[in-house]
Amino acid sequence: MNAVQLPVLNPPLKGFLRWAYTLSITSAHEETIPWYYSNFIQLFCNKKFLEHGRQYYIDFFRGKPNELNFNNPFLLTCSVNYTILESLALESWPKFFADQIRNGYYCVVFLDEAKLSPAASYQKEPFPHHLFLYGFDWEASVFDASMFDNTGVYRNLQIPFQELVDAIKSMRQLLKNNLTSDHHTYFYKYEPHSPYPFDKMAAIDQLRDYLNGETHLNRINYNPDEEEAFGIKVYDYLQMYYDAVENNDTRLVDRNDVRHLHVLWEHKRMMSERIEFLVDEGIIPYDGELVEGYKEMSNRMLKLRDQYIRHEIRADKEMYKRLRLRINELREEEPVLLQKLITLLEGRHL
Repeated sequence: MNAVQLPVLNPPLKGFLRWAYTLSITSAHEETIPWYYSNFIQLFCNKKFLEHGRQYYIDFFRGKPNELNFNNPFLLTCSVNYTILESLALESWPKFFADQIRNGYYCVVFLDEAKLSPAASYQKEPFPHHLFLYGFDWEASVFDASMFDNTGVYRNLQIPFQELVDAIKSMRQLLKNNLTSDHHTYFYKYEPHSPYPFDKMAAIDQLRDYLNGETHLNRINYNPDEEEAFGIKVYDYLQMYYDAVENNDTRLVDRNDVRHLHVLWEHKRMMSERIEFLVDEGIIPYDGELVEGYKEMSNRMLKLRDQYIRHEIRADKEMYKRLRLRINELREEEPVLLQKLITLLEGRHL
């Protein structure tokens, strides 16, 4: 087989690549949908980004370790570091990955993205990152890959073998010079799971955690850090972040203003789609306030994200006032809708 492509689907969540990569595999299989809607409820963020001079983030939370590390029940996962692969000659890497793909394994390769021509970081400072490979054409000497391109769009594209080799060579040098740490290369094989019906109890637990601003996920392996906020409490720190942006706080590092709003929109859209799934499957009865409430919340967040994108191109003096208004609306409206959803999932009458 000179050309192989493993099945992928446009992933439903793209805010961070750990979701985009793994969900592009599992979303291609209908049997994973109940698992998907049983999860991706909780949000978290870091709290002390100003005091410690760290990048602010807001993201979905499914416990620790993160999704690349053996955290998806439908993916058989292997991981290796550069130390293990040290004896593999550079010119042998394309065949090595092609062989894994031929055997049904998707490859998530840790490399220097600054060596890849479609990347925003191309020919700039080194940019250690993971690249998703799902196919290859041996005669054309290209891999089929998924990544954020230089316009910030997540898409499928082709990476020449030589660019991949150059990116791996650069990563080897970065590691040798102790300029970055090894985040490992992963291999995933889709393994049909035993039936996974919607897990009502898991969903209720996550919803309660969200309302209480805490987490109980994977506590056997992870003590939530004092530096992280969960659920409804993330809005306080999101507001703190945008206040710092508005005031040009010099302590802010690696700003990514739009991504935070994009993740927030993905969460509200995901909640809206989850509620529709629960109604369609007969798991909860139709409730107009709940269905329309989250749909409206999702639409508002999408509009807010798009307004911020325009604001970054041409400053809008009202933008931060609008942000405060929307974040306050979330603080007030979302707990009411979440409590209603919990009540319906528990089978109690409203």
